[in-house]
Amino acid sequence: MVNAKLEGYGFFAGNRIGSNMDVKVMQQLINSVKENEGYRSMVYKDSLGIDTIGYGFAIKDLELDEDICEEILKRKLDKLINRVNEKWGWIVNLPQEAQEVIYEMCYQMGVSGVSKFKKTLACFENHEYKMAAIEMLDSKWAKSDSPQRAKRMSDIIKEL
Repeated sequence: MVNAKLEGYGFFAGNRIGSNMDVKVMQQLINSVKENEGYRSMVYKDSLGIDTIGYGFAIKDLELDEDICEEILKRKLDKLINRVNEKWGWIVNLPQEAQEVIYEMCYQMGVSGVSKFKKTLACFENHEYKMAAIEMLDSKWAKSDSPQRAKRMSDIIKEL
């Protein structure tokens, strides 16, 4: 029987994996590597000083397929949305487009970075979208860091 959790990652063809190794043998190998490497959710230096993450994945050698990156993005956004909603409870009362713009700003600049947009946030909280759009563009973010992105985000808010 194929391990359904691993099957989703495209390793398997029947009871064999890409390397022609039996599924049961591969699971034993996975368990052994996990036990010996340990798991770390944050980047760390291994015994050779190489940036590493997860189960001993050397970052310099790490290649991520787009589907894996999308899954990581979904998880990061889920955590971010919860954090933003906890910090600014009024956001859930904004139109969906405004919420998405704030979430994306927080994704790019971090919650602490967006916290510095005091006038913009006050405008959002008061449902003053035209002013929020103007205030968004009165920033280093819009003037030098990400001008096209800031303009696109501001245009969405201006239309509310």
